[in-house]
Amino acid sequence: MPSPDRVVHVCQCSLCRNGSDEPVVRYHRQVNLLLSRLNEAQRRWYVGVLSVEPNRSSDVELALISGLDEKTIRRGRRELQGEVTSLPGDRQRHIGGGRPLSEKKTQR
Repeated sequence: MPSPDRVVHVCQCSLCRNGSDEPVVRYHRQVNLLLSRLNEAQRRWYVGVLSVEPNRSSDVELALISGLDEKTIRRGRRELQGEVTSLPGDRQRHIGGGRPLSEKKTQR
């Protein structure tokens, strides 16, 4: 579960840095506030959805806006094209994913 006090990413696009387009700046803040409340997979999927919208931003622009890597955005888009349905709804990772148990690390 994401922490409610997670730091909200500050958009690095030129419009937000200059503050030249207030509606866009406000929209990017809202996107990043939402992203700060989602878990890792949900962030990937949400930005993946943004990447296929009509009049969409490029992956480079979405990376500046969201702070996610371009490869992560592509992965989210790919997962949304079919892989998401194979993921268990109550888990963030596939079974067996994540860090190994500490007992396994210390055994030789």
